[in-house]
This record gives sequence, structure tokens and C-alpha cells, in this order.
Amino acid sequence: MNIVFMGTPDFAVKALDALMAKHNVIAVYTKEPKPVGRKQILTKSPVHVMAEEKGIPVFTPKNFKDTATVAELENLHPDIIVVAAYGIILPESVLNIAPMGAVNIHASILPKYRGANPIQRAIIDGEKVAGITIMKMDKGMDTGDMLLKGEMEVTENITYGELEYELSVMGARLIIEYLDNMDKYSPEKQPQDFTIATKLDKSEAKIDWGKSALQIHNLVRGLTPYPFAYFMHRGN
Repeated sequence: MNIVFMGTPDFAVKALDALMAKHNVIAVYTKEPKPVGRKQILTKSPVHVMAEEKGIPVFTPKNFKDTATVAELENLHPDIIVVAAYGIILPESVLNIAPMGAVNIHASILPKYRGANPIQRAIIDGEKVAGITIMKMDKGMDTGDMLLKGEMEVTENITYGELEYELSVMGARLIIEYLDNMDKYSPEKQPQDFTIATKLDKSEAKIDWGKSALQIHNLVRGLTPYPFAYFMHRGN
């Protein structure tokens, strides 16, 4: 299949690699380079770097509000659009471009943890099971029909970075499984009782020593390797 892939962080790299091995990835969309570190060096996303290494055209629009940006995507004539932690909202004009639609590799067992930070929220909340949902995208936030799921145990000391890696491997495996057996999986509507994984605020990273040891342990795990939990001691 001719695939347009949309993703940005490390989580999306495994899926892109798997898709390139079995299908024709005709273009990659990712967030534009951003300043990183003390020296504010303009840095490309992990997905951007991999796509360039493989000679795949890379597009970095700020959004899809411009008709020219949408037309540019239409001219690629993808069979399907695959999304993994892209970080940019896709309007219906984009979701309807490919004949097979757009599917998302979402890092939670939907309908739990729709939204921006599902892995971190799951660890901070003390969840014992995490997973991946391959879902059909619609105009809502992670509200589309569910197509395929995978689950794994959240061990008591696993960190956000470690769990993200394990789920990225699972996501890569499941997206290939779905694309190879599309007729096998019937879309399933999401139930109405759902959980939102709201975007993490910096204020949440401060440790409240009035909470239980387990709550603090989960907070530290959920914020490692970034943005890290912290506390103040004698003004430092």
C-alpha cells in the first residue's frame, strides 16, 4: 500500500520502520524542528531524522488550516494515512483524503486515557495494565472506532521511558498485523464511559510529600526520563 505516515517522537519511530519494511511509505509528516537545550539548537524530530535517512520526503506543516497544505497531501494519493503521536490535529478534510481513511496507533487501551499523555497518566494513576489501540480516526479526540488492541503488564518499577519503548514495539507489530489482515477486524464503537489523559502541567511534577509512598513512587516513574519529578529543599 502507498502510505503517508504522520508521527513525531521516539514512540512513532518503530512503527515507521516496520511500515517501510513491508509497504511503500510515500511521505512522512512530522512537527517542524524546534529549539532544544540551553543553546536552543534547532532540532529535527526522531521521525524526521529517520525519514531523511531513508530518503522519504518529509513535510512539516504547522497545521492543516491552509487549503494549499491539504491539496499538497491530496496530490500524494495515499491509500491510507497512518498516525502515531503526531501532535497536530487532523481535520475531516485530511481524514477523508485516503480511500482507506486514517488509522491511529494510540498508546492506551481505549476508551481509557484518550488524549495527550496516556502512558504517563497510566503510570501516575497506578494502572497495572497498559496497551495499544489501533483505531479509525474521526474528528473527535481519540473517539474513532477501535480496530485492534494489545495489552501488557505495567510492572511496579517500570518508568515512562521504558514503558513507552515497549508500547512502541507493540504498536509497530499491531499496525502491520492490522494492515495485513484488514478484512479480519470489524470496527468496534467505543463505549461512552471514557477517561481523558489531559496534557501534563509542570506544576504536577512537584512532589507532594503529604501523599503516600506509592503515589510518589508512581509520580516519579511517570515523569522519568522527562519532565522529571522534583521538590524544593531550603530554597533549592
